[in-house]
Amino acid sequence: MELRIHKSMLEEAVSETASVLGKKSLFPALSGIKMEVRERELVLVGCDGELMIKKVIPVHKGGFESIETGVCVLPADFFQDLVKKMPGPVHMKKVNGRMMMESGEVKTSLSALSTEEYLHIPDVDGDGSISMDSMDLVELVRQTLFAAAKEGSRPVLTGIHLNFSGNHVQAIATDSYRLAFVKKRLNSGKDHSCTIPTKTVRELLKLFKNTKECLKIHITDQLFKVESSQVTLISKLLEGPFPDMEALLSKSSKVELVIDKNRMMYSVDRAGLFAKDSGNHQIKLRLTKEKTLNISSFSPQVGMIEENIPLIKAPGEGEMEIYIDSVFLLEALKAIKGDDIQLFYNGAMSPLILRSRGNDEQIHVVSPVRA
Repeated sequence: MELRIHKSMLEEAVSETASVLGKKSLFPALSGIKMEVRERELVLVGCDGELMIKKVIPVHKGGFESIETGVCVLPADFFQDLVKKMPGPVHMKKVNGRMMMESGEVKTSLSALSTEEYLHIPDVDGDGSISMDSMDLVELVRQTLFAAAKEGSRPVLTGIHLNFSGNHVQAIATDSYRLAFVKKRLNSGKDHSCTIPTKTVRELLKLFKNTKECLKIHITDQLFKVESSQVTLISKLLEGPFPDMEALLSKSSKVELVIDKNRMMYSVDRAGLFAKDSGNHQIKLRLTKEKTLNISSFSPQVGMIEENIPLIKAPGEGEMEIYIDSVFLLEALKAIKGDDIQLFYNGAMSPLILRSRGNDEQIHVVSPVRA
């Protein structure tokens, strides 16, 4: 195999495909990037056995020139660092199991890994694809990712659950202490649901955050695939049923407050400074008789803070006093769109529900903590 390519294009492609690879692997070939020179395109693949990213560079884009077709696997870490340090366009040629590389006055070679031992995830052959705008998909997962569990005894909670149904797509994530739910209109014409690992979601955000095109999504019982014109991501899914969270999204409550989002966000942020030493970052929210929201926090080592925030609306005579994790609450507030938010509270030890005012397409639920 032999090719010529601009350094910047090769560096970007290697970086994108190498990002899925771990530092150590039981299979040496999985620590490498697979390169295939075809007549009309260059294909680079990175795969860790659970997640695969494929980058396609057409002939003449980024200075790519296909001279001789062929395939090889190169050690990702060394290859990536080497390409970064190349002074300009790169000429690559495979000779007797080694990849010869030239760039300007620089000449080097890399030992190729076994192509026969290289594992890959089979391509997805679903019953047709779902088309979705890239920015809608990125926004959907970005607004829910933070609520997924980092680890735990229930692996299914370490991902984002997607549900395509009717004219909507829904994303939901929970670590059992808080929940993020986002819904968008999408006429997919298909009913599919799956739970995607958070590693996959993070790679999806990096790959498609600046993409301005329609993406194609394929889902099977075991695999999730999303592709643009030049990048393909294929991931294994998390196994097991995702818990039914519908009951937590109810609007029925004893207390409903409407408040300026930024004013509350800054107040929670300040109160959180005094809650850093507590294990659950505990702050207190209390509805006062004057219909203001009192936000306070106390640290025996540091001191205390307290402030009252005026409410835009506080109908009814219900009472509210809740201790809550300031980090969880602040992350939910930052994710919510809109200027004003609605807070729903249904009594002692019930969760706090947050919605953007007049918008049911985004809901966040934060469980209370014990004082």
